[in-house]
Amino acid sequence: MPESPASQVPPLPVCLLTGFLGAGKSTLLNFVLRHPQMAGTAVVINEYGSVGIDHHLVESASDDTELIADGCLCCTAGGQLAESLLTLLERARRRQFHLRRIIIETTGLAEPGPILSQLLRHETLRERFVVDSVVTLVDASNAAATLADHDIAVSQITAADRILVTKTDLVHDVAARQLQQKLAEMNPDAMIEHVVAGAAQPGQLFSGAHRRATSGAELGPLFANADQIRFAPVARLSPSGPLINPRPPAEQDIQTFSLILDEPLSESTFNSWLAFLRTLCGPTLLRMKGLVNIQGRSVPTVLHGVQQTFHPPQTLPAWPDEDRRTRLVFITRGWGQDIVGSTLEWLRARKPRSATDQAT
Repeated sequence: MPESPASQVPPLPVCLLTGFLGAGKSTLLNFVLRHPQMAGTAVVINEYGSVGIDHHLVESASDDTELIADGCLCCTAGGQLAESLLTLLERARRRQFHLRRIIIETTGLAEPGPILSQLLRHETLRERFVVDSVVTLVDASNAAATLADHDIAVSQITAADRILVTKTDLVHDVAARQLQQKLAEMNPDAMIEHVVAGAAQPGQLFSGAHRRATSGAELGPLFANADQIRFAPVARLSPSGPLINPRPPAEQDIQTFSLILDEPLSESTFNSWLAFLRTLCGPTLLRMKGLVNIQGRSVPTVLHGVQQTFHPPQTLPAWPDEDRRTRLVFITRGWGQDIVGSTLEWLRARKPRSATDQAT
């Protein structure tokens, strides 16, 4: 059968632009949309209140802007995302407007994970759009208090492919350097840059970073220092199964670490472990990416996930280097290596059920 017209058109790149309240997203949009290279760009603006204001503040043609008000894209207004994106496509077709890319500006209270999930799981959106980059703005003048008081700000930072630090002109150089170091510890895989007065360049929004991460490109630098933080297995859990012991909020710190396994994993064990982590840890599994050596396969499997949203696993045509070990980098909140190791060791220790056992 011939392919449908939609399948013959390359998917449009989408930039998910996020950042906590007051980080400067509208200011940045106003600046970057004036750039000649941004011709053909449409914008979806999400606001939490019932009366939308931001779409009036962004100087983009009205036909190229969609407002989603009275709810957040990651929760109550999630169903409107598909409608808005498809409306922009249809509007461009009627006007014979060459739509090249889309920016989704989220409310400052949105978590990126559920929004990415919508783009990945909605069949039509998955065919017509591709996540190009997740860009998070961080207000340097209020970052310390925001990160201390708001978990959503932490989720936005750890989900980012690129972090743009704004309002550095309002803080001392020492404070700006300390913030950059803190952000690098929270998300060592993200590019971190400073932007003054919203003066961003198109390449900072549409860099292809998320696509490269999903496809497994540029994983080498991520593992450059993996041996220095090599994971040491911990004791197995009791037969009742692994548990997370709740800790007071003040102790729920961000942990970044690598899991390195010398031996290949069976596909069933790995899938069970991954599903278990997603169910058990939910939004506290902030990010995970890396390469997995699956038994019986000569090439690595690429994993890339934000919270409970995981891109479909892909295989590389070959290993990027001579190292054939499973290498995964985790960013977590409130738990860390102990849970990752314990759950995996527990599953690996379980004996496969026999045909007799399965029949009873």
